[in-house]
Amino acid sequence: MKKVFRQAGVGIFAALLFVLGTGAASAQDACDAEAIGAAGDKFRAAHADKSIAGRKAAIQAGEEYLAKFGKCPGAQELAEWLTPRLPRFKETVKEMEEEEAKNKLVARFDTAMKAKNWDEVYASGKEILAKYADEFRAAEIVLGSIGYDEAFAGRNKYNDDTVRFAKQAIASLESGKEFKTFGVAPFVYKNKEDALGWLNLTVGYIYAVPQKNRAGALPYLYKATQADSDTKKNPIPYELIGFFYFDELNKLVEEIKTLEKDQNDNDTPEVAKQKVDNIRNKVALANGTAERAMDAFARAFNLGQAAAYKASMKKNVEDAYKLRFAKTDGVDSWIANTLKQPLVNPTTPVTPIFEGESSGS
Repeated sequence: MKKVFRQAGVGIFAALLFVLGTGAASAQDACDAEAIGAAGDKFRAAHADKSIAGRKAAIQAGEEYLAKFGKCPGAQELAEWLTPRLPRFKETVKEMEEEEAKNKLVARFDTAMKAKNWDEVYASGKEILAKYADEFRAAEIVLGSIGYDEAFAGRNKYNDDTVRFAKQAIASLESGKEFKTFGVAPFVYKNKEDALGWLNLTVGYIYAVPQKNRAGALPYLYKATQADSDTKKNPIPYELIGFFYFDELNKLVEEIKTLEKDQNDNDTPEVAKQKVDNIRNKVALANGTAERAMDAFARAFNLGQAAAYKASMKKNVEDAYKLRFAKTDGVDSWIANTLKQPLVNPTTPVTPIFEGESSGS
């Protein structure tokens, strides 16, 4: 039995030596100097390429190097250099990818602008503002400008988007947010005030003309006339303000006619007086409204260039003047005197003018 045991023990010991010997050889092969050198060279070659692809290849090679040789004595120098730097390399790649995506988006926007592909301008512009508003805030002005020319030509596809972004740009400008440029060609303005003038005119025009909301247009149209901008000398905002007052004047005329028809010889003195007073008040309000209309149309007439346009605006002044004063002579003098005065803010209530009183609109 002892002999058998000794023989078996010798066999086990030999097998153990074989296993241990194999492990030592494997560990030695894993830290082979030639393999370490090749892996290091692979990393260095990839690291020399500063493109995104090169950076990614370097990260992969570096991770493989650490995984295979990070604990090998002959690899310690590069391993210690890689360990703190690989996370930073990954951050750099992320930043590079984000910058590349941004550049592609901006290029997409610029290409669409040059092609006047407004659908694509709005699609890319909205994405730019969602991601990079502080850097490319001028896109607000562009998206808030496109619809003006389009609506002026009778194309109303971009009205809602234009109004939305024009208001957004106005708010940004008025709050002092930084704009590197005031738009992008062809929608670029001279300065902040010029941009504010045109953006307000854009909202006012879209509200007043295609959307038939003349009352809602008034504050924007008025701001366009007050800004230190070309819009101050543009007849359009004055014309549109004038048409708002024409609408109001027509309503008042119809109300006066209805009140006059309601008068009855059988009315008691008290009722009769009340009806007369109501008519008198409506006429006074109509007088004030007529003068507001005359004021606005007079400025459109003065600033207009085309003969036909000037004639049309002059006729509007004459029509309101005749309703106000029951005569036609004196229009030119009235216009001249009115132009010396500032435009009355159309968002303020009309002051009624009773017969025998001077203008107080």
